[in-house]
Amino acid sequence: MIEQVKNGQQLQIVTPLAAERIAGDGLLTTYKKVVDTSQQTNRYGLTSKDYQQVQQKLKNQRDFLRYSYLYDKVLEKRLPLESIVISAYHNPERYYAEIQNRVNTLVNEAQRRGLVPIFMTLTLPGEYHRMKHDRFGNLVENEDYNGTEPREAVKVLTKMFAKLRQDRVLKELSKEERIYYRVNEPHKDGTPHTHILLYVPADRVARVIRAFRRLFDPKANDIQTDIKDASAYVMKYINKTLPLSKKEKLSDTERYLNAWYSKHRIIRFNSSKTLAPLKLYRLLYRRFSLCALTKLHRNKELTIYVPIDDDNKIMEIFDGDELLYMRNENFIINRVGRMEREYLKAA
Repeated sequence: MIEQVKNGQQLQIVTPLAAERIAGDGLLTTYKKVVDTSQQTNRYGLTSKDYQQVQQKLKNQRDFLRYSYLYDKVLEKRLPLESIVISAYHNPERYYAEIQNRVNTLVNEAQRRGLVPIFMTLTLPGEYHRMKHDRFGNLVENEDYNGTEPREAVKVLTKMFAKLRQDRVLKELSKEERIYYRVNEPHKDGTPHTHILLYVPADRVARVIRAFRRLFDPKANDIQTDIKDASAYVMKYINKTLPLSKKEKLSDTERYLNAWYSKHRIIRFNSSKTLAPLKLYRLLYRRFSLCALTKLHRNKELTIYVPIDDDNKIMEIFDGDELLYMRNENFIINRVGRMEREYLKAA
């Protein structure tokens, strides 16, 4: 506190430090607002608390995979789960390679059938957006937001795309004549939108464009047909949504993007049922390329046996008389002991 005389009056100049002390004594009113930063929205609609919760969940998953293994009761060998899992979070390089393989095979299948690409972007109406841009371009709260969370919003996007798939322009085509690959991605406020690479016969393109503009607002939704390299076109969005596959050290934006998918349990990619099923490919990828397996599956050359009460549990796969796969029931999932866990943690 500094004293000063002016016009015969003694004045006091209060320094910031003194003001803080005086306010603590209740002698000065301040308008300082206490903010809980853990609840402030950071990126993609996530708070720092959301982000930390996701990181804890992923850590728990990593610990489970690291300290668990498949044990072969016959051979008395064990295989760590972390070495075999295919995951965007826990084995992103392997996951990315599988995605790239599927995209390349799908594009090759489309080209083999003489189909041409169309690229579409679908966005949700304004009431699905938590934030909106003001006249200065800043993100502000959207008073018309209807409260739909991202996971449910993705389902709305799926229904939007279904409108086009159910339209006569596409429904008249066979499944082999309408091939697509889809990427889900968030806006800056966390509201999802979707990119779709669609293949159709060349004589159907103009009708698809008209149907798209009839069904969706052209100001908010985009359709393009001048696609030079379709595989590179869609991989650009896949690379963006899978930052962990390309580098270990991520920016804040990339870390929150990764957390957004985990927090809302949103699938990054899906496609038409053009290729061999993923669960089949993961069992036979050592024997066949995805292209070769797709051909075998399409021509119904494989015989697949499953239990009567569980269609998803593949027991055996035959190619004619040749046994390609037989489910091994000798494996059990087990955990390493406490002492070994402590050793692995220290390693």
